Amino acid sequence: MSRGSAAFDRSFHDREVTGALSQPPRSKLRRNPLQEEQGLLWISFAFALGILTYMVLPEEPNPFALGAIFLATLIWIGRKAVTGQAGVGAILLLAALSGVLVASLRVTLCEAPRLFQPRTLSLEGRVLERQESARGPRLILEVHSYEDYGKVLSPGDPFGGGRLPEAIRISIPKAAMVRTGDGVNLTARLFPPSGPARPGGYDFSFWAYFDGLGATGFSYGTPDPVDLGPPPGWLRLKRGLETVRSSIGNRIRAVLPVGDGAELAVALLVGDRSGLSEQAEDALRASGLAHVLAISGLHMALFAGGASGVALLLLAASETAALKLPSHKVAAVVALLAATLYLALSGASVATQRSYMMISLVFLGLIVSRKGLTLHSVALAALVLLLLAPERLLHPGFQMSFAAVICLVAVYETWRTHRLERGAFQLRTDGGIVRRLLSFAWGALAGLLVTALVAGVATGIIGAHHFGRIAPMGLLGNLLGMPVFTLVIMPMGVLALVLMPFGLAALPLKVMEAGLELLLAIAGWAIDLGTDGLGLGDGHLVPPGDLPTVLLIIGLFLVVLARRWFRLAGVPALLLATGLIWGERPPDVQISASGDRIAARGADGLLYVASRRAGFETDIWLQAEGQAQAVFHKQKMTSDQYRCDNLGCVYRAYPPGPESAPRTEEEPETKSNSARQDHVTPTGQPLRIAMPKTPQAFAIDCDLADLVITDLDVPEDCAAELVIAGPERRDAGALSLWLETVNDKRSSKERSSSPAQTVVTRWIAAKSRPPRPWHQGTP
Repeated sequence: MSRGSAAFDRSFHDREVTGALSQPPRSKLRRNPLQEEQGLLWISFAFALGILTYMVLPEEPNPFALGAIFLATLIWIGRKAVTGQAGVGAILLLAALSGVLVASLRVTLCEAPRLFQPRTLSLEGRVLERQESARGPRLILEVHSYEDYGKVLSPGDPFGGGRLPEAIRISIPKAAMVRTGDGVNLTARLFPPSGPARPGGYDFSFWAYFDGLGATGFSYGTPDPVDLGPPPGWLRLKRGLETVRSSIGNRIRAVLPVGDGAELAVALLVGDRSGLSEQAEDALRASGLAHVLAISGLHMALFAGGASGVALLLLAASETAALKLPSHKVAAVVALLAATLYLALSGASVATQRSYMMISLVFLGLIVSRKGLTLHSVALAALVLLLLAPERLLHPGFQMSFAAVICLVAVYETWRTHRLERGAFQLRTDGGIVRRLLSFAWGALAGLLVTALVAGVATGIIGAHHFGRIAPMGLLGNLLGMPVFTLVIMPMGVLALVLMPFGLAALPLKVMEAGLELLLAIAGWAIDLGTDGLGLGDGHLVPPGDLPTVLLIIGLFLVVLARRWFRLAGVPALLLATGLIWGERPPDVQISASGDRIAARGADGLLYVASRRAGFETDIWLQAEGQAQAVFHKQKMTSDQYRCDNLGCVYRAYPPGPESAPRTEEEPETKSNSARQDHVTPTGQPLRIAMPKTPQAFAIDCDLADLVITDLDVPEDCAAELVIAGPERRDAGALSLWLETVNDKRSSKERSSSPAQTVVTRWIAAKSRPPRPWHQGTP
């Protein structure tokens, strides 16, 4: 063999050996999804599913049984892990069971005394928090003692079927000068925390349970100060922060003219939205810009990012600092301090806490030279927040915040990979300043469009479920409004906060206010274009149910998170959700939790409310219809649909039908229901609903009514088709009922002379029986 041939063979052999050594073992080429970037995210999904499963259970499970199941599963998975047989499914199962167990422990730890019946009591306590709202200030009180007709009682003592609460929420007059940490003495009318106004609606009793609130009410007059000694250190710190926030808000209001511009500035910088008008909030909501009011990721990023930029600029100005100090790490520490300050000043809402954790992970990543903004960090933030308070999973702010961030990070990761691989969405950056400016403008516009579209879809699904509303012009509103918010409003706000201690905040506040006025003008223009120009309406719709909403979110997550053709797995969930929404319809009868108020569908297909004044309940009922609160005065029941006397009330309710003709906005509100319904042919006989107040009314109501609803005990021989009475009615809370006409085989001529019978096909209650802990004792 020649020398050249031998050298070639040795070279070829060396390349073979080198290539073999550079290749990882075959077993390591197999990717485990839980070892990739999305692994922790899917674990957090499973953990959240466990929490959700626990929260929707019809009755409270035994905590010892849950602990035993979790322990047995942990041992089983541990044994499999030792032998290397623990798969993805086992880990996700353990995460889901952990969610159930953590939620159960949280409910047990949050148990606190509750008032079961309305009472008027004198009390003495310390202010834990002062809350500002559009209706006036409210106090969260730690009660030290109660007084009832001269008898002194302590929190936790049995009273009125329940126990006297340790913490309550009280509304006080606007002129009352009471601050956090003060001791007060007052006489108040107290009520148990109210349950949902309709099944599936907002449940104040649920949130009051986890906040430790055992009663709500209002104060008779201004609270009197009382000496309870010095407050604890944490309360003094909280009081100091509230004082700082209040002084900043007052300073802003002193510099800027009275109006929504000034109030928006206060809301963005210190989180106080009490002075913002309903018209401004409604305009921002309808134009898709309401998310700027929730101090979240964008606000925190601009504030902390601005602090980081200023720190880098100052370090670069010093040659010694620039050469000897790790500038980016020092700037990251400054940004963390700035983010912490902003968290305290803004009130630390759920969205702000999530944003603070995310921004902290980003800057901590810079400090340790790691990438911070990933799906891994999003999942870690969610897990921490849910571990501390599992009930946050059901909060609309938590859901919208994390849904938007997960989708945005996933989409931008895919977009970044696509651009790196194929150079898509890029213009050439060589060839002069014009082409570079065009490239920058195209990138900014594309990024803004993608952000508005992705975040709008993610938050729109959840907003529609909770609030019965979407923003038809949200994409246009964000495209026009967010550059103003990002480039003018928030930078000037951050600068104003920095310069305020030196008395130099007036100029940036003026510029900020001009930007906010422009933002409101953009919101108003977008709404007018959508309603008048394009005929898209105001965005009110019938809220999708729980199952369709969950399916929509699952489908959306699969589309943005899955790889390649696996994204198609989300399509069936989206199609099924669409079909379920298409088949849904709102209830035809709504009964209040107290059992004495009702809303029922009229012959024209509209829901009419038996109430003289609008309130929270009527707003929730109209929301379930996909209608605005403003239509209340046009949809109050009149005497042709109900009658009341000393014995009780009777109502008529109609099922919806193809012949129903909704009233137009042009019809004068002075018309009676009967006048509006002259042109309507009901599809069936009205359902006769009786709500007797006395036992004497049963003799008539049981014979003539189709449905009897009362808190009284009804005789066993009551002939009504459906009876919801006594403990069953009281324990059920608010009720929703659906009506239909029975299958009628008569001819059309016979049906026109005598409409078909109307029956209740389905009804659901707001509270399960037996009640869960957060519904015990609620009306």
